[in-house]
Parts: sequence; C-alpha cells; structure tokens
Amino acid sequence: MGSYSDADGLLPFVTAEERQKAIDIDLAIVRALDKEGCPYRGVMYGQFMLTKDGPKIIEINARFGDPEAMNVLTSLETSFSDIIKWEAGKGPRPDVRFAPKATVVKYVVPEGYGVSPVAGHTIAIDTDAINKVGAVVYYGSVYKNDGKLVTGTSRAVGIVGVGDTIAEAEENCEAGLKYIKCEAPSSATTSGPRPSYRSA
Repeated sequence: MGSYSDADGLLPFVTAEERQKAIDIDLAIVRALDKEGCPYRGVMYGQFMLTKDGPKIIEINARFGDPEAMNVLTSLETSFSDIIKWEAGKGPRPDVRFAPKATVVKYVVPEGYGVSPVAGHTIAIDTDAINKVGAVVYYGSVYKNDGKLVTGTSRAVGIVGVGDTIAEAEENCEAGLKYIKCEAPSSATTSGPRPSYRSA
C-alpha cells in the first residue's frame, strides 16, 4: 500500500479546480467550528472521492493522513517546527513552501498484513544507500529487540521516492526498497510488542 503525488501537489486525474473545491469544503468546516465557538488550529486531513459531480468528502481527521503525510512532509521546505509553533499560537505564521517534486510512497509490511499479520521479522535498513537513490525512510511499526530492529504487526517502514515526475519517483522508491532486508521470525506469531518507535 502507499500513495503518490505529482510535482504540482496534484494527482494526474485531479484538476486544480477540483482540488480547490475540496479545500473549500475543508475551509467551510473550519469556519463552521469557529462560528460554533470551537475555533480549530492544527492539521486537518480531508479524505475525498472524485465523482462525476466533483469531489465528495469521505471523512475528516484532526491529524495527518497515513501514508499521505509522507508525501507532504518529504516535500516540505518550510521548518515543520515553525508551522507547529504557529498552529499552537506560539509564533508568527510562516511562509509554507513545498518543493516542486513528485513523490511515491510504498510500505514494507509484515507477512499476512491486513488479515493475520506475523510479527517478529528482523529488518535491516540501509538509510544512507536509500537516500543516495533519491528516497527517504519513515519508520512505523518496528521495535528494538536485543539490539536488532524487528517488525510489529502493522506497517513497518515507509519508503518515499522523490523525483521530477511520478515515474521517476516510483523508480527511486523501488530502488530504495532494495536496501531493506527482512528475515523470517524464528517463531511465527500473530501478536507482538507494540512498536516503541513510530514516525510517519
């Protein structure tokens, strides 16, 4: 599973007008909350479906989308901490900028993910090599066990390929995935320790 975004922040099948309609729905929600005395500041993730009648809202979350946040944060040029400080009312509003780059996210998941996931795979990640091929690593459902990185039962690692086009970003993502090695668990189990480190 994963997600992708073109260099202009759109998807190939979404027009700028359709994106603006989706943004307008988000803004209407924010204005309604303010009108009701519950002003909202922070991240808002709107999930939409594009229909023949334009974008329709599926759900709204007061958090980043997963894995879509990886597309956004990888392209972010502005200091993320400055954005968070402004959202918390602790600093000036920053000029939020994104690099004009396409991104493709793919996850490494445990065997049986989605039905009966098997935890306990030892996983080795060559971050430097992944960065050199134009990709970025985000750690998810992994934890340390006897000094080794081990998978939990959810999405373990996200690789974000970056490029000038979606095709190039996809190639870089695939190249990055080659630098992740995973060994089968010594004893298969469908449950395991909750991840002690999560970043997405």
